[in-house]
Amino acid sequence: MLLTSQRQSLPQSSAFKADIEQIPGRYKGWSISTKLINGKLWLRWQHPKENLPRYGCLVGEDGLTATIDHVRMMIDLMIKLESEVQKHKHLQQW
Repeated sequence: MLLTSQRQSLPQSSAFKADIEQIPGRYKGWSISTKLINGKLWLRWQHPKENLPRYGCLVGEDGLTATIDHVRMMIDLMIKLESEVQKHKHLQQW
């Protein structure tokens, strides 16, 4: 994981730009953005209640689609974990 900042534009070929355009800007309320770090593309995601995207992963050999699927899976997992924490807190109050 990587601490990250705001979305940055990526000056690349039109084919690369088309790939970047398939990245969803939002998923279940979470923001998804990109950042170029040392010439490598990273996807980053941000909790709806936070100001900066805290999480990130490198777009790897499996490609952009696989990385987007991974980010979505991670967001789904975090949402599930948050709901479990809320359930646990609610049960402790009784």
